[in-house]
Amino acid sequence: MATQVPKPSAKRQRLAAEAERRANDELEASGMLNANLSSVLVQFRSGQDDTFLGPTLSLPAGAGQAEMSQLVNELRRQAHPRQKGDDDDDEDVPYSFHVLLDAARSSQPTRIPIQESLHKDVLHSTTAKQLGLSAEDSITVVFEPQAVFRVRAVTRCSSTLAGHGSPILCCAFSPSGQLLATGAGDKVCRLWDMDTETPMHTLQGHDGWVLCVEWEPRERKLATGGMDGQVWVWEALNPPLPGRRGWGARSGEQVDAEYRATAADPWRKMSVVERRAVRHAAPRGFLLRGHTKWVTSLAWEPAHRSARPRLASSSKDGTVRVWNVEARQVDFVLGGHTASVNCVRWGGDGAIYTASSDRTIKVWNDRDGRLIRSLNEHAHWVNSLALSTDYVLRTGAFDIQNTYQAALVKGTHADLDAATMQAARARYDEAVGHGAHAEMLVSASDDHTLFLWPTQTGAAATPKKPVARLTGHQKTVNHVCFSPDGRWIASASFDNSVKLWDGRTGRFVANLRGHVASVYRVAWSSDSRMLASASKDSTIKLWNLSTFKIKVDLPGHEDEVYCVDFLADKLASGGRDRTVKIWRH
Repeated sequence: MATQVPKPSAKRQRLAAEAERRANDELEASGMLNANLSSVLVQFRSGQDDTFLGPTLSLPAGAGQAEMSQLVNELRRQAHPRQKGDDDDDEDVPYSFHVLLDAARSSQPTRIPIQESLHKDVLHSTTAKQLGLSAEDSITVVFEPQAVFRVRAVTRCSSTLAGHGSPILCCAFSPSGQLLATGAGDKVCRLWDMDTETPMHTLQGHDGWVLCVEWEPRERKLATGGMDGQVWVWEALNPPLPGRRGWGARSGEQVDAEYRATAADPWRKMSVVERRAVRHAAPRGFLLRGHTKWVTSLAWEPAHRSARPRLASSSKDGTVRVWNVEARQVDFVLGGHTASVNCVRWGGDGAIYTASSDRTIKVWNDRDGRLIRSLNEHAHWVNSLALSTDYVLRTGAFDIQNTYQAALVKGTHADLDAATMQAARARYDEAVGHGAHAEMLVSASDDHTLFLWPTQTGAAATPKKPVARLTGHQKTVNHVCFSPDGRWIASASFDNSVKLWDGRTGRFVANLRGHVASVYRVAWSSDSRMLASASKDSTIKLWNLSTFKIKVDLPGHEDEVYCVDFLADKLASGGRDRTVKIWRH
């Protein structure tokens, strides 16, 4: 009697089925399986100005980002051929792609990002199956340029700077990235030179903790606010020049002019010691007095809206004051809130946004202080606000190529104010896609939620209705930040997590877990490819946004890290251990 082959066990049958399915998936992705069905009709559309690029094309279903980027670059070259003598760089621009299904197929526009291929991410997605999308349909693929420069990931601590006598509560890079300002509980603000990573000036004047620092977009002034209710404005030693040239030390002409204007005997010659002391003395500052409680936040008027930017300060006394810095007086007071105003943001389209512990967000006209509308969706204190244009408003005319700084140093601008406004306006228009993507607002609250709001100054139909309610955090959301390109939103919470959201729709993207204590702050790199987070667990973590995992873990602080800022290729952090750490590649 012949021996029968035993029947495979259930486990062996399951493993064989899984291996067969994986093999079929690999063949499908390569186009070798069902080759006659592996083509898709695609129409490319720009995500910046919503114009179509080229005719409808038939692409292999296995086409991914690399193949489509190459095709879009070629189509753009054909649409805009280079002229003879044109010196523009001919390198390919990297693009990201997504399919946007309109309301004809679903009640809400559905965004399907393309990560691997059209076949896997679009045609075989759950959303496409629910909506009945097939390879026979014509698909509109939206392309958006990614940053053409790349910031190298910080991997090491290049400097540990001591000097503060109390925990460091806030830090901010200057628009050019050449200077760093830090405020601490020792009642002083310190300036640091980022070229040499050394201390530069100590700004003394506050009678309480320095809670917030904010650079003017032109980098000619620095504002600080403290627990004493005072707002101080500090002026550069050489105002027309940026960075170290403007804030480093007084010139010989400035020393002579100041001495002759203040000395009892202006013709007496200064000694070498006196001249050196005057040259290296801290910049002058002046006090703006009016608040009766803590100053919680500061915001400068955008550089493209005024040649002489004003300053807005929010306070625990429930008011927001808009200061005419040149005249050193209040333009108007925004007094509609009934509790502490926790955050103020100055938008690029003529609106001032304020968030308060009275659970409301108010939108004001920046010309006359008139209340435009009140947004009342939150159920608890509103802690933080962020605008999709925050990065370009903060940096003003300073771009990554340093063209504005070079023009300032060479003195090629006849009318400096007009040139500054023109350069800042060009950058702002490019950030909003010349009107294609309006400035959006996101708010974070103690009610564990965030709200994404549409533009509040244009001709929107329902500006009081939020675009989306962002839920998922389990505790207070204390900080929120848009990426520089406006495509992503990052939120930090006391539930030890950082969450990533879509900046246009508010859709949840990823949960970034790795911290073991509350996360205080988040900061984006200039190319929007990396995110840094500072936590109570004494670490800073750098996140990879393609895998949503930790890219680099940065330990080194001895206690809680309260503040972090990311600009150009450097990262600065400060915290309870009273030291400033500079991180770089």
